Amino acid sequence: MGSLTTAPGVISPAGKSYCDVQDVMAYLGCKKNKAYGVIRTLRKELIASGKLTSEYPQGKVPKKYFMKLCMIEE
Repeated sequence: MGSLTTAPGVISPAGKSYCDVQDVMAYLGCKKNKAYGVIRTLRKELIASGKLTSEYPQGKVPKKYFMKLCMIEE
């Protein structure tokens, strides 16, 4: 028998809806300090505009916003 994840009718798990420091480093080709700076700046912008609450996890930024702002296509 095949594994349960490849069985017909099984929906694959959803991808991440956020970018963490490793993702930012990979997309932008920068070092960890710069990636954290980018995340910090984007979080401040989103919180100031009311689109994100301060309870959103530190060190993460919504993936959709990051990709749009950096003009990266998936």
